[in-house]
Amino acid sequence: MVTKLEGAVNCLVTVFHKYSLASGHYHTLSKDKFRKLLETEIPEVLKNPKDPKTVEKILKEVDSNKDGMINFEEFLFLATRLLVDAHDATHE
Repeated sequence: MVTKLEGAVNCLVTVFHKYSLASGHYHTLSKDKFRKLLETEIPEVLKNPKDPKTVEKILKEVDSNKDGMINFEEFLFLATRLLVDAHDATHE
């Protein structure tokens, strides 16, 4: 039986691969696929998920190696920020 935490880990991997494999890259998300992921998977978290400036800002913050692509580690940086924000919101 899969625990809730194991399910959450599997979910993160599955979501990443859903978008990375759609563009033919197993290890990275293109800018367009990253935008689609944000718009589709976390629209309520972002103030303006369809605004190109919002996506550009997030891309610049997350793309630590500045290659214009989002690798899994960079994706996890975003996920970690979202988790911290969600945790903090439970204490407000």
